[in-house]
Amino acid sequence: MTGFQSVFTGERRRLNNKIIPELLVPANNLEVLKYAVEYGADAVYIGGRQFNLRSLGENFSIDELKSGIEYAHKKGVSVYLTLNAVIHDDELEALQSYIKSLKKVNPDGLIISDMGVIYLAKRYLPGINIHISTQANITNQLAVKAAEEMGASRVNISRELSYDSLKGIVKNSNIEIEVFAHGALCISYSGRCMLSRYMTGRDANKGECAHSCRWKYYLMEEERSNLFFPIEQDKKGTYIYNSRDLCLLQMLDRIVDAGVQSIKIEGRMKTESYVSLVTWVYRRALDLISEGNFNRKNIVFLMEELDKASHRNFTTGFMFSKDKSELEDNDNVGYIKKYDFIGTCHGYNNKYNGPVINVKNQFNAGKAIDILQPYVNPKRFLVKKIVSASENAEVACANPNDRVIICGLGRVDPFSIFRIKR
Repeated sequence: MTGFQSVFTGERRRLNNKIIPELLVPANNLEVLKYAVEYGADAVYIGGRQFNLRSLGENFSIDELKSGIEYAHKKGVSVYLTLNAVIHDDELEALQSYIKSLKKVNPDGLIISDMGVIYLAKRYLPGINIHISTQANITNQLAVKAAEEMGASRVNISRELSYDSLKGIVKNSNIEIEVFAHGALCISYSGRCMLSRYMTGRDANKGECAHSCRWKYYLMEEERSNLFFPIEQDKKGTYIYNSRDLCLLQMLDRIVDAGVQSIKIEGRMKTESYVSLVTWVYRRALDLISEGNFNRKNIVFLMEELDKASHRNFTTGFMFSKDKSELEDNDNVGYIKKYDFIGTCHGYNNKYNGPVINVKNQFNAGKAIDILQPYVNPKRFLVKKIVSASENAEVACANPNDRVIICGLGRVDPFSIFRIKR
């Protein structure tokens, strides 16, 4: 595959009278938002400091929301703000005040699950696009119709639907349909889980999920408190709750054929490395579909690139998996990490003809690194010499938080991501 350029110009592209969906990408801070935009997102969804389901992430202050939205809009990219937490009476006054504060921010839409939040959004932000969150568990066309009558312009349908159900909903709906195509799945129905609160006091429905379902568990006999047994005979224990990661990349053309308006990536707690790579892959896939070149060879290439991001075993989930036992078989589901994220680009040094790198993880001279850049294929480079940017002296090893120069690499894109195979 050669390098590529997106042909997105602010309007949805068409293939044989079918709309090529928007690519909707997560960001947990202003820096990640910029990477999402530069790597080809058509829209980015983010959270403020209150009332969203990733409250443990960095998230955006009001000023950062304004800056991020301005940055995205200059690039023709939309920004949607999540207000999808479950709300209680004692939070209504603060919620009302927060929604009023969004008047000066101008997001392109609000992602909401609570009907009370919809009521306040329509009252204080008239004309705002309302997107119904996956937390609302929309599983049928009548629920979509009800959302439309409440003023919603888009619904993110439940991840528990089959492909045939998706097609039926799209066919019989007058508003936009959004589908999760990639990222973490829950052990409960589209996120409505109390496990974290029960075990740690952190409420997933308030954005504080401890991801208890992904911990490693053992069996303990009541009278032998210090004797632990694997639930399955595995010396490493077992993940009895742990779900696989959703990945619909290989079926993306069928999602497009169904007529959805938005393809959504999960991951508002992820790094710029993860967001950049997954955005790069799905942007390329949608462009290939638009060109009529989404063939087996290109799909294999994109899956190989996607495998470089940290992930759990992939599944096509409820939408395409014929044997649902895959979603229940978690004995061998673990975290797969084949590459380490080693840094981002922070300038160029003429003297050494190489980029200045802000180091995230350790790497050494003499090793080959992988460089991801927007809209071009990744390149490999053998690092022969590393120079400390602060001390102007050669070093054999670059450590986290160092700033170093990779000598002889030449100029790279300012949003380059550097990684190394484990």
